[in-house]
Amino acid sequence: MDALRPVGRTLLRDRAYEALREAIVRGDLAPGASLKDADLAERLGLSRAPVREALARLGDEGLVESKPQSYTRVTRPVSRVVRDAASVVRVMHELAARTGVPLLGPEGIRTMRAANERFAAAVRASDVEAALTADDELHQVLVVASGNHAAAATIARYTP
Repeated sequence: MDALRPVGRTLLRDRAYEALREAIVRGDLAPGASLKDADLAERLGLSRAPVREALARLGDEGLVESKPQSYTRVTRPVSRVVRDAASVVRVMHELAARTGVPLLGPEGIRTMRAANERFAAAVRASDVEAALTADDELHQVLVVASGNHAAAATIARYTP
């Protein structure tokens, strides 16, 4: 019984945000798809309030667009916006690497090597999703090692 630790509390709006963001990124909610908070709330098994808060946050991040009293929909990707976001993420990863590498310990290096091996195996198997996951895991080690919370938040915001 002593091995049990408190379970972290998660706000419903955060769970709604994560579920909707993942559905948008995966393409389950396609660009231009109309989003009705009542329908989403029912599908997620939540009330409308946390869904509305999640949609507002997704709007701040540019993944959802809305016009009050008119529509809410998944934003259609715009090439320039995607390029801008990719540039910002690239610079943040460079900053994390420059500041994180000197702080890496043996465990971080082991974790990066394992992620790199998973990446190589995924590439050989033509498994794009596994390759992207392994690549994200490798880079996340440097982001964490850097201790730069602003860089981490920026990467999390603009990576989708």
